[in-house]
Amino acid sequence: MKSFAAFAARKAAEAERAAIDPFETEIDCGRSLTAIGEEWSRRMFDGPFYLSAPPDADLPATSLVFVQSRDGNTGAKDPSTLGGGGADTHVVYEGLSRVAADAVLGGAGTIRRGDVVLSVWKRELVSLRASLGLPRHPVQIVATNHGIDLTSGVMFNSPELRVIVITVPRGAEAMQTALAARPWISVVTMDQPGNLRWALTRLRERGVLRLSCIGGRTMAAALIDAGLVQDLYLTTSPKSAGEPGTPLYSKRLDTREIVRKLGTGADTGVVFQHLVLPTRFA
Repeated sequence: MKSFAAFAARKAAEAERAAIDPFETEIDCGRSLTAIGEEWSRRMFDGPFYLSAPPDADLPATSLVFVQSRDGNTGAKDPSTLGGGGADTHVVYEGLSRVAADAVLGGAGTIRRGDVVLSVWKRELVSLRASLGLPRHPVQIVATNHGIDLTSGVMFNSPELRVIVITVPRGAEAMQTALAARPWISVVTMDQPGNLRWALTRLRERGVLRLSCIGGRTMAAALIDAGLVQDLYLTTSPKSAGEPGTPLYSKRLDTREIVRKLGTGADTGVVFQHLVLPTRFA
């Protein structure tokens, strides 16, 4: 099993040597929101990155971060094949969308065997995160109804990381032995699948004020349906790619466009949008 130090060094090296072409701004209407950034990020993103406030005192501010192909597909074994480009990967996905997040959430299908760490790696963004008074790495959160293998993967076997698993009783029971050997992993156990408002309330009680969600589609739809998402950061590539019939959301989304950025250079044809969703409570 690879060490966390080796994993982190590799990710940081990849971020530093990546060739990144900056975005160009087409629409910017986000001045009523919280703006973050520093010199490098403002140059590469062509301005500040915006965040919505938490919807109330009991819930974290929650965002979704997705890439889709030009035909609207979001499903792919390797998300890089969707064609979001270097700026999306290093400036948005592994960057500004999570630099101010207390935690990053992914479903079990997205996390798979835990051979990922959902953090920021570019040195300028590492410094920005530190300037915001946040720990080096966000809390790693995995949602699973059936349990997930915790015995392998850098995410689950690095005491340097704080990990939370959101599950239901049968999932917690399946992981009981592995959890006992990993005190850095805690569990939020819902009484039934889909009780996400309750789960996010428990996360807020544990200090998660800002949550970035990276998929999958089933979880994203459940969060949207529960009215728990404020910000959608959506990158559309110029490529036809992905598994057919895998849109982010199967119904019409009621959103307001706050920001639109266009890719340049190698990323020409890429479109980034910051869309705000109305928050609804059941």
